[in-house]
Amino acid sequence: MNELTPEERQRLAESLATALRASSEAAHASGQAGAHAGRQASEIEALLEVGERLALRGRDLRAGLAELREMLERGRLATLNAALEGARLGEVAGKALLAMTDEVRGALEHGEGVVDGHATRVAELERERERLLLGLGPLADAARAVATEASLAADRVRSQQSALTELALELRQRLGVDPELGSLLSRATREATSLLETLSALEARGASEQAHELRARVAVLTGAGKTEAP
Repeated sequence: MNELTPEERQRLAESLATALRASSEAAHASGQAGAHAGRQASEIEALLEVGERLALRGRDLRAGLAELREMLERGRLATLNAALEGARLGEVAGKALLAMTDEVRGALEHGEGVVDGHATRVAELERERERLLLGLGPLADAARAVATEASLAADRVRSQQSALTELALELRQRLGVDPELGSLLSRATREATSLLETLSALEARGASEQAHELRARVAVLTGAGKTEAP
């Protein structure tokens, strides 16, 4: 292999530094995406569990309403028997009993209406719950698929990042290519170019003395301004 020139080594170091930085950013982004997808899947799963609990509550409510209907039916039969007994006793003896059965019958009919109303609302809630679960089912499947894919993507990115890190280490050992140093040199070059442009702008605006003073300070800081003592 031919020896790399300093310029080639610098370009390779800068490219490797850029690739490492992009890989690190991609790993961070993919990790966040995976975490977000996992949270969404968990939230949808929680909603499905709520739907299952609502189904159990609905079953309990229906059982309670059925029991109430049976009680009301037994009461209705009891009032019917009482009314028949009152009619058998005659107008004088059975009048009080008939009046009581009429009052009880009215209360039972009202109770049946209340139970029917509750049964209707429970049925409506059941239909709403079923529609909710029908909508959440595909969402849950999609969320799980996205979470799985995001996790796989994060694994692939981490694998690529590890491979790049190994490549950077090998290039540093074999060719002396240091991506960290390359990144620093690249940044220093950009900043030096910006500084020179700023000094030129100062000179163009008539601030030559200030620009010259700044150039001298920069030269001192970089060692370029050191001269041999007379």
